[in-house]
Amino acid sequence: MTSLEYLSLWDNFLTGNLPGCISQLSRLEFFLISQNKMNGTIRSLSSLFKNANPIMIMMSDSGLTVKEVQPLLPPNFRPQFLDLSVCLLGGTIPDFISSMTQLATLSLAYNNLSGTIPPWLFNLPNLGYLDLSFNNLQGVVPPHIKLQSFMAPTTLNLANNQLKGNIPSLIKNVEVIDLSGNSFTGHIPLQLGVAKIKYLSLSGNERYSHQIPLPFYHSGNLLMLLDLSNNSLSGTIPKSLGNCTALIFLNLGGNNLIGEIPSELERAKNLSYLDLPDNLCNGSFPGFIQKFQSLEVLKLGFNRFQGRIPQFIGALQNLHILVLESNFFNGSIPWEITKLEKLQYVDFSSNKLSGPIPENLNGLKMLKTRPQDGSILGFVISSMFAAVELTVTMKGLLQHYVIVRSYHSGIDLSYNCLTGNIPIEIGTLEGLPMVNLSHNCLYGEIPKSIGNMSVLESLDLSFNNLSGEIPAEITLLDYLSMFNLSYNNLSGKIPSGQHFKTLNIDGSAYIGNELLCGDPLGISCTGKSNSSTPESVEVEDAWWEKLFYAVVIFGYGVGFWGFFGIFYLMKDN
Repeated sequence: MTSLEYLSLWDNFLTGNLPGCISQLSRLEFFLISQNKMNGTIRSLSSLFKNANPIMIMMSDSGLTVKEVQPLLPPNFRPQFLDLSVCLLGGTIPDFISSMTQLATLSLAYNNLSGTIPPWLFNLPNLGYLDLSFNNLQGVVPPHIKLQSFMAPTTLNLANNQLKGNIPSLIKNVEVIDLSGNSFTGHIPLQLGVAKIKYLSLSGNERYSHQIPLPFYHSGNLLMLLDLSNNSLSGTIPKSLGNCTALIFLNLGGNNLIGEIPSELERAKNLSYLDLPDNLCNGSFPGFIQKFQSLEVLKLGFNRFQGRIPQFIGALQNLHILVLESNFFNGSIPWEITKLEKLQYVDFSSNKLSGPIPENLNGLKMLKTRPQDGSILGFVISSMFAAVELTVTMKGLLQHYVIVRSYHSGIDLSYNCLTGNIPIEIGTLEGLPMVNLSHNCLYGEIPKSIGNMSVLESLDLSFNNLSGEIPAEITLLDYLSMFNLSYNNLSGKIPSGQHFKTLNIDGSAYIGNELLCGDPLGISCTGKSNSSTPESVEVEDAWWEKLFYAVVIFGYGVGFWGFFGIFYLMKDN
């Protein structure tokens, strides 16, 4: 196989070390062994390719370790694509890369690299893609950066390091910029708003305490993704964001932004992701959102919005995630929400909502079966650029999903003023793993149909006015690992099952229900006035029926003979 030119073993489960015969492949141009479970050490790239001049070397996350110190590379060793991510390089950025003047892409992510970024790295004459993310690099970034065009979007990814200073004020020919998770300070450069940037992430630079420049973006820009989340930005959301007509992803969460969401944003008609939680925004639910027919994720939690949730929410047919928690929304939950066939997660907790839970839950088709694995917003956006994140209270704990899959679903309506019965139709949501209806004013019995929710893992109905017995069907839920029925008006014997009896051994799920008995409360059900069985009700009804006819006959007899007695006395007189 000495004439082999293309070798791709990408994404397998290969183990062991590389065979030495690879160094004999003199015509090898493409070498791809990323995403494997190999082990061993490559002492030098020059020894591995001593007889070849490969164009592409892709070794990321292969399990192999690449030594940082390399002998002098041969003059003909000029790869164009080099990916050594997750190769345990350590130390500083290797100097041998400086001689690779043909490099178009370079990825050294996840290597525990330290020190500063050498100036020569930005001077490589053909470099169009640079990924140094998830290392421990320090120091400042040059004020002027220019990349070279090539077949893919030009990319500068320095995310999750320890870089500081100002953000580069002049960035030329860069389409994707990720500077998130560092310690940059100063203002957001206005020049970023006029460049040809399609993706910009500055999130997680907590020392950013300035405002977003009001004339930030001019018309004609190409911006598709903007992430300024988890900084300390203040002021209002600039109206100039309305000029970003190509925008599909906007994340401004975790700042100190105030005021209403500018209506000018409605011009971004292709917006699929709108994330504004953990701010100080106010006003009513933005009406222009109804124009975002491609919207998949809407997160407005932890703000100061008020008023009613609009009925047009049911027209957003592509909506997957709807989070309005911790605001001041009031009124009833619009029944139109049950039209959202793709809805997989809804969180209205900690508002002032009242009225009943909408009954026609059959329309929530995404929750009726456990869906196949899939990510929101497609692979390119959610897996490569900007992940769709979600924080869920499940099993009593906060769980944070970095990438939301289609099976991450739930309903949280807790801490409101909801009344009425729990809809029987909730049992049709057989693909739902989490339900939290706690801290409301719900009454009536727990529907037996909950036993049909076969993948239910977390159920919280505490702090309501629910009555009646705990349905035995709940013991059929084999995946149930957390449930809470405390502080209701439930009565009767706690049901038992092989799996169910292992839950809440301390009885905390049942406290505040004075008429409950049995394990694990340790209260005997003897002498408890349990709910009547159908047989006892039937016997009791028969007894009352006999008593009724006896009284009628007795009354008839007394009346009949009383009449004739009076008639007889009158005749005697």
